[in-house]
Amino acid sequence: MLMIRYPIFFIIFFFLRCSAQQNPENLTPVITLDGTWKINTEPVGEPWKNNDFSAPEWRDIQVPGEAMMQGFAIRHDEPFVYKKKIEIPSSFAGKDILLRFEGVYSFARVWANGHFVREHSGGFTQWDCDITPFVKAGESAMITVEVTDRADEISYGSGYAKHQIGGILRSVSLLALPHNFHGKITIITDLDEQYVDAILTVAGKLINPVAVAAIRLELKDKNGRKVMLEHEEVSPEKDGSFSLSNLIRSPEKWDAEHPVLYDLKVSYYENDKLLYEKIHKIGFREIEINGNRFLVNGRPVKLRGADRHDIHPLLGRVSTPDYELRDVQLAKEANINFIRTSHYPPTDNFLSLCDAYGIYVEDETAVCFVGSHRTEDYLPGASQDDPAFTTRYLSQLEEMVGAHRNHPSVIFWSIGNENVYGSNFKKSYNWVKENDLTRPVIFSYPGRVPSNEKAYDILSMHYPPVTGDMVQNGIETKAFGYGKMPVIFDEWAHVACYNNNTIREDPNVRGFWGRSLDMMWQGVFEADGGLGGAIWGMIDETFMLPDTLPGFDEWWGKMDKRILPAPYQGKTVGYGEWGIIDTWRRKKPEFWSVKKAYSPVRVLQKVFEKQSSGRLHVPVYNRFDHTDLNELKVNFYHNGTSGTLTPGSIPPHEKGTIFIDLHSWEPGDTLDLEFRNQNDRLIDKYLLTCAGKKAAKNPPTAKAPITIDETKNRLALTLKNNVKVVFDKQTGMISKIEKPSGSFTFSGPHLNLRTKGKPVLYSTSMIKDYDESWKMSDFSYAKTAEGITVSVQGSLRKIPDVRYVITVTHDGLISVNYKVNGMPQEYIRELGLRFAVGEKIDSVSWNRKPFWSYYPEGHLSAPHGKTALFSSLANKYRQPPQKDWVFDTKSFYYDGTEDEVPGKGLTYLAKATKENI
Repeated sequence: MLMIRYPIFFIIFFFLRCSAQQNPENLTPVITLDGTWKINTEPVGEPWKNNDFSAPEWRDIQVPGEAMMQGFAIRHDEPFVYKKKIEIPSSFAGKDILLRFEGVYSFARVWANGHFVREHSGGFTQWDCDITPFVKAGESAMITVEVTDRADEISYGSGYAKHQIGGILRSVSLLALPHNFHGKITIITDLDEQYVDAILTVAGKLINPVAVAAIRLELKDKNGRKVMLEHEEVSPEKDGSFSLSNLIRSPEKWDAEHPVLYDLKVSYYENDKLLYEKIHKIGFREIEINGNRFLVNGRPVKLRGADRHDIHPLLGRVSTPDYELRDVQLAKEANINFIRTSHYPPTDNFLSLCDAYGIYVEDETAVCFVGSHRTEDYLPGASQDDPAFTTRYLSQLEEMVGAHRNHPSVIFWSIGNENVYGSNFKKSYNWVKENDLTRPVIFSYPGRVPSNEKAYDILSMHYPPVTGDMVQNGIETKAFGYGKMPVIFDEWAHVACYNNNTIREDPNVRGFWGRSLDMMWQGVFEADGGLGGAIWGMIDETFMLPDTLPGFDEWWGKMDKRILPAPYQGKTVGYGEWGIIDTWRRKKPEFWSVKKAYSPVRVLQKVFEKQSSGRLHVPVYNRFDHTDLNELKVNFYHNGTSGTLTPGSIPPHEKGTIFIDLHSWEPGDTLDLEFRNQNDRLIDKYLLTCAGKKAAKNPPTAKAPITIDETKNRLALTLKNNVKVVFDKQTGMISKIEKPSGSFTFSGPHLNLRTKGKPVLYSTSMIKDYDESWKMSDFSYAKTAEGITVSVQGSLRKIPDVRYVITVTHDGLISVNYKVNGMPQEYIRELGLRFAVGEKIDSVSWNRKPFWSYYPEGHLSAPHGKTALFSSLANKYRQPPQKDWVFDTKSFYYDGTEDEVPGKGLTYLAKATKENI
């Protein structure tokens, strides 16, 4: 078998950005420049020479943040300008003074005090400006940044977002560093063949060789204990290069389930004077490809993933520290262990969070839809073989790899998303392989790479069916497996969002989606060579642009002529609500399905027979990669009592049994079983039941009589408390309910038969509804032991024979059985019953058989519940919602930007179809 070992190998750049903070020795000060800047969207002349921005055309803007999302209507290929006056501290004297931009979309030019510094292409990578020659310590300086949102940008960032995202999208900071050492070093941790010990190597090169320089190291474990190093200090060679290696005995290893980080302090001295130091968070872990298996620290892993975009509800294609933390926490809560950063690199802070919390990352360079799926405003976009674009490809790739290779969470690089292959991708692949030997590389679409060229180490495939059998650009997978190398389905299980009518009408489509994900994850977990998958997507792709912004459907928000019906109905634009969370990070129904489908602990039996001993033998499957089940805590709740146990050893990827001792286990009993990790985070929860029904505790009560009142056109059944169920004998349907306090509409049953119609786009099809032109042919009723049974027969326009048996019991329960003869030979989307109800009904309750054995209270797919039909809380456009997602009544994306109205419109929870009643 082919074995490729990838030890950790990473370049550490500088230091973590902080807000006006410095290390204790005041050696490497960092000042954030985030906050209020000035912007001019129609600059004239040479604005970098003008230090006066008091004129009205200079307005305030927040950095980081899109210009468009803050009300500034920019256009493609038309420059706009930012300005900010900054103070250079006197303590910066004698040091190199740098501006650091973490992301400016998409082409930028920078001036300091009117002096041109540099330009930069690419919107999502970190880059620096050396402004030392143009500023003085202790004085103020004027910074000017000209930004152009290029239509030909290889990232397709604005085309993807359906509006110009141009602007300073990520943080800006001011740095002071020693002249000779900017902190660029390489760190390698190479595990031995038994994955026990490691060689830690730190290497780099000074900017200018200095004989009196020294680099010193200090290593501490996760508890702050110092790790002894045999070689703590090194002096540079004559050319300024240095390298220092140490054998580390039995370090704790880093993986997504045990994210153990060590502190490595690197200090730089000249003439024994400390000029620089920084603490790097490092993880001892090693990646290998063994044939078609992907190994972390010698163990095969399975990636339970999601695709994540940067998105802020008010700032646009922006990622702030608070939202990044929330995203990582939500990913862990949902049992996600892998994030693909689509379709551009993330911030360094996001990767630091993935390091700390334990998430594997596919880090993707910002090259998207080259020669493939671009809309006409961004055509031709085929730069894959154009030498004029080579520098753009390689420069931002180098910036991504250089800035991020220090993160143990990054396990492979992607050189682009869904592109037509060409020489610029071959050069990209070659550059990575020449500069980082620690991680594999992927390319999508790999089937477009000629068979005689090497451009990927892992197969990337998109959107397999639930069987895992697919052919994409000539490459075939079977049952989610592939024989030659590991295969990652780094886009799969697309959240429903394109069929607008269905999404708006029935939110329960979102609950149903989880069944497909469950089938797919079970398949890939067992697949030979199946590495895993990433859900498209993690967060909704919807941008609530200001509704006063001009240019809608002219130069931004233009409807794609290929998409019908139009996806968005107002100035909230984007691809759609394809996330398991919304842009405010509220959980949607899909979130729980992800947690359940991706659960690393799978209980294999949920219904048990009565046990004479009261002891349950619960079979479980440990789907962790590096965690024995005895590392977990198991809580159980039964008949008002609770207990906790530690399961016996069940190694990763193996099956075993958990034993639970109970005082009794009788028919109808239930037991809540939850698995928690050492941090008390809920991994999964199950509801176990004892087969059979509980014995009735109370004797049956006497049945109240039903009075029948019949006329030519009307059948009224009077129940206890003078409640009447009224049938219309012309249609055979219930028409209303009459009470002493008044009557209200309750009409039905109506056949809910809907089939898949004409295809529209992607997985979207029209819906054919068969509930048309009902004609009754027979109506009769009879007394039964339960009450009154009404039999109705009739036809619809395309259905020759539909029959209903409606039973009204003495206790007022209405139940319906139905039969359809002559079903259409089509794909059945929905089959059930509908009732029309009047305004006097204010709530709905249900009891049904669920897909998962356990759901949290209030979930849209919960087995039982009760909810008001309407909400007294109303969402306002571009304002944080004050309620959970299930209580929304409209979408600003699908339904327009008008505010919700309190008490109007059914909530999502109320109007979602309740199947399996």
